[in-house]
Amino acid sequence: MTFSRSSISSQNAKLFDAYARMPTVTLPRITAYITGTLPSFGTILTNLATEEIKVGNWITRLKSNGKHVHFFGDDTWIRLLPGQFEKSEGVTSFYVNDFTEVDNNVTRHLNEELASGEWDALILHYLGLDHIGHSLGGTSSKIDEKLVEMDGVIKRLYEEMEKVFLIFGAHPFYFSFLRRHLTAC
Repeated sequence: MTFSRSSISSQNAKLFDAYARMPTVTLPRITAYITGTLPSFGTILTNLATEEIKVGNWITRLKSNGKHVHFFGDDTWIRLLPGQFEKSEGVTSFYVNDFTEVDNNVTRHLNEELASGEWDALILHYLGLDHIGHSLGGTSSKIDEKLVEMDGVIKRLYEEMEKVFLIFGAHPFYFSFLRRHLTAC
C-alpha cells in the first residue's frame, strides 16, 4: 500500500481506528453507516433478509435535497435503499470465493464516473478483501495482492477527485490487515 502509506506519512490522509459494536456482518454495518444507529445483536438474524431502511439517513437526505448519488458494489445497499441511487449496479455479496470479478465490476465504472462528474456522492463497495478474509483467513497472500489493487484505486480517486473521500471497512479484521500494511506510517 505504497500510495496510502506515503499519503499518511505526508499528512495528506489520516488513519483512524473505528470501533464497531457486534454484529459486524454486512447488513447491520451498512445500516449503521447509512443511519448512524448502532445495530443490536438481533440484527444478525436479518442479514439475509434485507428490508428497505425506513428511518432517516444521509443518502435519502442527499436525494431529497436534489443531490445525485451513484452506487456500485454490494447489492445490499440497493435493496436497503430502493430508488435512492440515480445510477447503480450491484454485485452479489454471497459468492465468497470470488475475490476478483466482484471488484472488477465496481472498478469498471470509474472511468465514466470520474469523467462525468454527474454525482454529488459516489459510493463504491468493494467485496474482494472481505471475501478473502472470510474464505482464506488473515494470513493469505491474496490479502497482499488485494491491498495493492485497492491502493491503486485509492490513488486514482485521490488524484482525480476534487472532493473528500472516506475509506472504511465493515469488519474488524480489516484493521489488522491495514495496520500490517501501514505500520511504517
